[in-house]
Amino acid sequence: MKNFSTVFLLIAVLLALTLVVSCGDDDDDNNDDEAPDAGDDDSAAADDDADDDVNDDVDDDVNDDVDDDDLVDYGHLIPGPAEEGYDPELEELARMYDRQFHVFNAAGMDLNADIRVPVENADDRELIRAFLRETDGWDFEAYSGKAVFDVVTGYNPTAGLYAGVGVATEAYRYAVLKEQGYADEEVERARDYLTKALEAMHIAVAVTGVPGVIARGYSRTDIPGNAGDRETVPLFDDYGNPLPAEKSNGTWREDNSGGQYPNYIWVDSCSRDQILGWCAGMAGAWEVIRDDESFSDELKDQLQEDARQMGLQLMIVRDDGFDLEIPDADGRTTYHGYLHENCYDRTCLPWTPLKSGSMAIMALGIVATLAYTAEDPVLDDFLYETLIAERKLDEISLDNQIGTDLWFYTNYSSTNMIFQGGLMALRYIDDEQARENIRQAIDIKMYDKPGWPRQPVELGQSLFDFIYASGMAGSSVNTVMTQAPDEGAMERGLDTLTQFETPPYYQEDVFNCDEAEIAARHCVCVDGETEVDLIGEVGWNEALVSVQPLPLALRPKSNYYWRSNPYEVNHEGDPDELLGAIDLRYAYWLGRYFR
Repeated sequence: MKNFSTVFLLIAVLLALTLVVSCGDDDDDNNDDEAPDAGDDDSAAADDDADDDVNDDVDDDVNDDVDDDDLVDYGHLIPGPAEEGYDPELEELARMYDRQFHVFNAAGMDLNADIRVPVENADDRELIRAFLRETDGWDFEAYSGKAVFDVVTGYNPTAGLYAGVGVATEAYRYAVLKEQGYADEEVERARDYLTKALEAMHIAVAVTGVPGVIARGYSRTDIPGNAGDRETVPLFDDYGNPLPAEKSNGTWREDNSGGQYPNYIWVDSCSRDQILGWCAGMAGAWEVIRDDESFSDELKDQLQEDARQMGLQLMIVRDDGFDLEIPDADGRTTYHGYLHENCYDRTCLPWTPLKSGSMAIMALGIVATLAYTAEDPVLDDFLYETLIAERKLDEISLDNQIGTDLWFYTNYSSTNMIFQGGLMALRYIDDEQARENIRQAIDIKMYDKPGWPRQPVELGQSLFDFIYASGMAGSSVNTVMTQAPDEGAMERGLDTLTQFETPPYYQEDVFNCDEAEIAARHCVCVDGETEVDLIGEVGWNEALVSVQPLPLALRPKSNYYWRSNPYEVNHEGDPDELLGAIDLRYAYWLGRYFR
């Protein structure tokens, strides 16, 4: 009986930990500001003689172990203008969002930020609408006679998840325009945006004042917004003790760079989702600029050194006996900074035989991107010898992927994190057995678990569909696709992208179900056609959720759909906020670039 009680207790503890790893993860509000105030919870082959630079016979280190003449050219994940299946309307939609993003959302900090254009400023909103829909230009002031800061009343802070994948987006977009025959003017503009984004991403490291420590996010005090009104806290008190005494999920700090950025404040406690974004930006940019002579050696060296220092920090065994912890400038591990395979968020249990596959796949993705970008042998050894050969994080990723899929109670921020980690691990790890384990983890433990309901395969989350399709087809930084991408996944992902509304894209209220329909547990959505059955207010954060996933066009507006609940039917938005649609832009340009 005693043995039975012990076993029962162990099972109960492990079940509780599955809730902890999901419930404790990072930013959990689908429509939060990008960097919350202190205390907020939270991816073909050789052609013959066609001169298209795609898998031709030059030695480009892609599929080097295969004779180029033996390969089939599967093109890009999302076809470009010269490829079968190209969708000009989808590219036009993406271009319109590119224009909105760069002209307005990125005007303040050269990185992604949600911005404010109040509803009552109807004339300014009409100018923005007409500029985006009735012109194809990039100069709003020349069109309207007003500067951007005259119509944008506020810039939310930039934050790592959205800013980082935004940097990767700029890299992919620049590479596509350069390699697929677009006009020189378009290529030069894209190069300029990428350069500015890389310089802005470096600020997130420099402003902390500690090599290898990266901010959760930051804000400028000299642009429209409330950054100048935020209360900042010193890193230490007069006795050298870190402040605040109890570590929080984000505390605002003054510039700690030695005076390089006096008009910036930053929020600390970089979490798992935020560092995943920053690292995706670093590696995506390095793929593109590494051999591009139009980018300065200084910019390249800076990017590599930032990645190297971040990787070295993750190698340090901290006071609690674990490595793979995200450090902060005050010397402590960040609030949601635990990535070790023995940790379930802030609870680390070295004795449990059940390792965390979600932590393992995120850690592999992060370290793989940093090692790839830095090209540092120490980081390579840590990745391949320690994390893979010795600690077998790739096997843990496959065997123990628990804690993120909690049926109707799933936190889709956690889902986004494991998919983003899987993408980065599969793309940048150069070990075929490890890649095969990660590929299987994405296939049968993350995307479509056999026999389980409410799986990502049915959600219409484009990023997950493209990660699955490219990964199963064999795409990586070192290899092109060795088989055609899954047709169903691509259809689902592309269909979702086409459902994004024509910009400008404001975060308005979405209420599909009224009180009577909620009581009846059956609802006709706002399109007047789509019907869903309701489960109740049992979703993450007590969201009202449905049995069937909603098409994106009917979902509550989100600043990043890939981390939002596709079963949530109602949500109150802020109609003053103009969202940057980095979710659409990242998924689209990733698909246009991956091959």
